[in-house]
Amino acid sequence: MISGIQAALKNAIDVIAPPATPLQDFTYHWKQLMNFYVSHLTDCKVPVQNTGIPRHLDVLLEILLEEEKEENETGPCLEYLLQHKLLDLLATLASAEAPPGMRLVCLAFLRKLLGRSKYPLLHHASIYSPVQRLITLCNGNPPSPIEAEEVQFLLTISFLVCKYPHVSNIVNDVPITQIASNPARRDSERTEIQRVTYVPTRRRTKSNPLFEPLDTQAITLVSPNPLFDQRRSHRAALHGGRSNDSSREESVSSSPRKSACDSPSIVGRDEKDVPGNEIDQHLRNLRLDNDDGASYTTDLSFKSSSKCLLLDALMSYLNSADNTVRVRACEGIMALASLDDSAFAQTVANSELSLIVSHRLESLFNAIPAHVDHLEIYNVDVTWGLDSPLWTKESKFSGCRQVAAFFMWFDYCDQLIREARTEVAETLARNIRLMFFDGVVTAALANHHVVLITALVAKCLKEITSSVLCTEVSYWLVGQDREAEISHVWTSPVLHRLTENCFTDSNDLTVETLKLFEEAIDKRNEHILHCLLLMYLSTRAYYDNTAADSAIASWSDEEDEREKEKKGSLDLSYEQNHSRTLAPSNIHRVVNCFLSLMPRYLQTDSDTNNYDKYMSAWERQYSSVLSDCALMAWPLEAVMVDDTASSDSRPEADHCSLATDRFYVGPFLSMLFDKVGNMPRQTYEVNLEVTGLLSRLALLPHPYLHEFLLNPLLPLIPGTKSLFLCLQRVVKQLVGEVPKTQESKARLKETRKRLLSDCSQEEEKEDILYESVIVTEEFCKDLAAIAYMKYHHSV
Repeated sequence: MISGIQAALKNAIDVIAPPATPLQDFTYHWKQLMNFYVSHLTDCKVPVQNTGIPRHLDVLLEILLEEEKEENETGPCLEYLLQHKLLDLLATLASAEAPPGMRLVCLAFLRKLLGRSKYPLLHHASIYSPVQRLITLCNGNPPSPIEAEEVQFLLTISFLVCKYPHVSNIVNDVPITQIASNPARRDSERTEIQRVTYVPTRRRTKSNPLFEPLDTQAITLVSPNPLFDQRRSHRAALHGGRSNDSSREESVSSSPRKSACDSPSIVGRDEKDVPGNEIDQHLRNLRLDNDDGASYTTDLSFKSSSKCLLLDALMSYLNSADNTVRVRACEGIMALASLDDSAFAQTVANSELSLIVSHRLESLFNAIPAHVDHLEIYNVDVTWGLDSPLWTKESKFSGCRQVAAFFMWFDYCDQLIREARTEVAETLARNIRLMFFDGVVTAALANHHVVLITALVAKCLKEITSSVLCTEVSYWLVGQDREAEISHVWTSPVLHRLTENCFTDSNDLTVETLKLFEEAIDKRNEHILHCLLLMYLSTRAYYDNTAADSAIASWSDEEDEREKEKKGSLDLSYEQNHSRTLAPSNIHRVVNCFLSLMPRYLQTDSDTNNYDKYMSAWERQYSSVLSDCALMAWPLEAVMVDDTASSDSRPEADHCSLATDRFYVGPFLSMLFDKVGNMPRQTYEVNLEVTGLLSRLALLPHPYLHEFLLNPLLPLIPGTKSLFLCLQRVVKQLVGEVPKTQESKARLKETRKRLLSDCSQEEEKEDILYESVIVTEEFCKDLAAIAYMKYHHSV
């Protein structure tokens, strides 16, 4: 009965005083919000948290979002907000920081509204105009106390632009108020801000330089440069202020740090001279009931700029002291760079993004201390996100924080280039090559800290996943010229310097340089492989086709004519799906050549044919190599080049055929063969790197490289170096020197046990001669295993 009475009472109340509609609630809370300014005519120093403004904005947001749930189209509250341009007023209040903290509240309100709304609102003029104005207020240089909310607002806008690419032109152009050319417009703008905050016009007597628009330079890290004694004077300078500096002119007269409301005195009428009903009439005329109310942004004249408003704002936070803010800014930049819009991508490519990214990479590189142990570099495992906190402290090793910061940023550069559109990716990668690799690293390779520099570059090569960046780094490493170099004539300064570094007295430098080459080979980059190796071997100028028939051991010359006839016939059923160069019929002779190279009394392994234990490991690697090289369009067989048809298309083939004694294997292989020939006098670590690198080269499924490295029976022109001939000379040296020492057999066994055991025995004295015997013996087994494994893979 009580419930019935309550229901009847409620119905009676609803008839007498029906509940307010959502639109009435919306307008009520908006008027209540604006009433704050009626009550604070001269005192705007009350923090916004101590007012009812945040609560009213929360209710307005809740009403708008609830309306979306109930309506299938735009509701009356949202239409009211759009029609009366309420966000323009909020943007003006945020610009004036009236009351203090209003910018933070307005950014949060607009971010939640745009991010949670199911409608794409950015294309409305009454939405994107205040959004543009708020974006211009978000500038991380100088740092802002509310930068976390600012960058979150920018990130939300970035994601909305990616979700609705048709609005990309809204954030593509920077609105620049033409203040200088239109003084009356400037006065109108200033007057409206003062009308909103209810403070009559006053004139600044002194200009505070802190509040003037800054000619903001690109981000630079202030850090010592311990690695280099000189900086390259021709480095590209970053210039041009941020695009939003001009648009921030509107906030100069009412800066967030010195609002117009902070004036201790008022020029004009006193508070008592301003009737409350007149101010209330101002409110009604300005935003609430009058559709003809002037809008701050719609009355202003704008001109387009080549800058990107949103991108420039995000870039200003890349040097923030807050790591979370930096990561959020990086997320927004990556989202914009990946936007599928060609015009917008061209704007991003023409922006200062590539210069700022490259300059920051250079600064972080220069900040790495020179005392960092190069052996620690390879243990650094970081990414650009928020999942590598342990490396930001000095708990790992001295200088690990600076090293981690550099590799975090390098990882971001790599991921940014991989995700960006082609135009943006190519511009970013090219500038990183020119500014960082060419401008900094090239000169540093001749510096007295070159061991650390080389280790850092090798680690960079290992971490690259973007094909575009890998291509640009390959241009830096081996040059862009794809023609074969003449002996002792260098066209790639970096390759020349790295090759020279392999012949210094520093074992550490030699090992690190060989590791760098190893990482370059492992990238499976066609340009690197071509310039280092293949362009010297593809003419097959090393092959002596004048040798007697009994000396020719390559299947391709015995059956070349027959294969040509098959391919030239109309027999469409013929299809060769395997390479006979990689699977020669005399494979057992090839394997025996490597296994019998070391004399019996120098062998330390009782089972001389025990090379099959290496087969499974090499087969796993070979499967990966085949997958990586599948799209390189390498030939299937090694055949002689037709000299009669090469005079136009391949002049280098004529050159090699006319002067066979001038065959040049290239600087890279020439260096490796020299290092192999010097194995009896090199340390164990250097010999391991040399043999490991040659084994990786032997794995490549290129027919010319395969037969040159793995076919000891191949007839070569006189004077040509080959891997097998170099190993023969090494064995000859070992045969002449090892027997001269006492107890050579026992010492060989002890050395083998020490080197192949898992436990390290640092107290053992290094013995280069005996260690080279073990390395040579195991290397021959590796080559035999690789040759036999590739044979089985190709049959």
